[in-house]
Amino acid sequence: MNMRPFFSFPSAPRGTRRPLWASAVTAAALAVLAAGLPSLPAHAAVAAPNIQMPFPCGQQWRFDTWGHAPALDMVKEPNQEGTEGATLIAPAPGTVNKSYYHENAGNVIQINHGGGYFTTYLHLQSRAVGVGARVAQGAVIGRVGRTGPTSNNHPHLHFELGYDANGNGEATWGFEGAERVRPMFNGVLYGGANNQTNRNVTSRNCGGSGDLGVLDFYLTDDQSSSGSTRPVFQYGNSPMVPITGDWDGDGTDTVSTYDPTTGRFFISNTPATGQAQYTFLYGNPNAVPFVGDWDGDGKDNVGVHMGNGFYMRTSPVTTATETTQSVAYGDAPMLPLAGDWDGDGKDTVSAYDPGAGRFFISNTPATGQAQYTFLYGNPNSVPFVGDWDGDGKDNIGVRMGNGFYLRTSAVTTATETTHSVAYGDPGDLPVIGDWNGDGRDSQGIVR
Repeated sequence: MNMRPFFSFPSAPRGTRRPLWASAVTAAALAVLAAGLPSLPAHAAVAAPNIQMPFPCGQQWRFDTWGHAPALDMVKEPNQEGTEGATLIAPAPGTVNKSYYHENAGNVIQINHGGGYFTTYLHLQSRAVGVGARVAQGAVIGRVGRTGPTSNNHPHLHFELGYDANGNGEATWGFEGAERVRPMFNGVLYGGANNQTNRNVTSRNCGGSGDLGVLDFYLTDDQSSSGSTRPVFQYGNSPMVPITGDWDGDGTDTVSTYDPTTGRFFISNTPATGQAQYTFLYGNPNAVPFVGDWDGDGKDNVGVHMGNGFYMRTSPVTTATETTQSVAYGDAPMLPLAGDWDGDGKDTVSAYDPGAGRFFISNTPATGQAQYTFLYGNPNSVPFVGDWDGDGKDNIGVRMGNGFYLRTSAVTTATETTHSVAYGDPGDLPVIGDWNGDGRDSQGIVR
């Protein structure tokens, strides 16, 4: 795909750390960095998830493979009427892996169903879920459209089922490293050959409630623990996305949530009670949220990544008043990170390129330069940030399969050392925080 240069900036107003970019380097240096990648744990081939058609129960659709079997182009029967704007629903439970606009494919959504299986949807008219959202079978995820030049201005859904034995890769059109496989709906395999048509295929996606209920949080204070050391609690509802931060400056992090469908944050210092002390809208729906201490007062605040813009809310979470600082940095498909890389008490935004598995760490992102850049983990891992040793400086990590990989060598060096632990199941969403106030962040999962 063609991407803009890393440091091209649109005109954007100025002055306006954890979720869940770059000086020039030589090819030889890149090879050295790549050699130190941690390997994914081995995954045995597993059966595909029991997926249904991504349309409401009883609807009939036509499947065409054209020249890209086993991928399917889907139009509504009869005679394609009602295709544009048709409701798109999740074919099986999973976690949204991607939700963005691609210059050729238009609006794209990808769902990780666990076990290495992903479904991908192209040319959408609209997207109703953001990255990290957990969706139930039958949950509305978007609407069918004709966005992107490769749609040829023809309303249809380009659908793919992909398998990546490593469990974390880009199982989708236009990317490397994953295998497209034939989807099965109600015991029938489709997409066996190019230029194949199936007429009047009926959706049996009838049982999904569209809501997974509350989110379950499993947290540990021990970086080496493979299980939760704290009582499991529930907070927020799907498709909310978890965030963590020290909202009151007491030295401990608390989980909170972001609702991508509305762009609303729900901030709580005591999430186990099920109450959010502070709630407010910030940014546009389906932005990617992140958290950091922007002014060094010891209290975290929220931000959103929209396009290639980082928008940091500078007014306290305790108030509905909104003030913002913003910076354009990186390219739109990159994921936002924020961390205190130099120990000055202030977090700085940085970025992760999922296509390459490359981190771009900067203490001064407004200059367009990353002081430190390196590959870590496999492409399309889930990145996160934390202070692993309590030295006041944040570092990075990745979630791959069911493993947490914490990079323990400083971001200032290309030398790589790693601490890893298996925790949870593939497809669980990672959360990172200092849950007990000892200055060291540790892992958790949400399911």
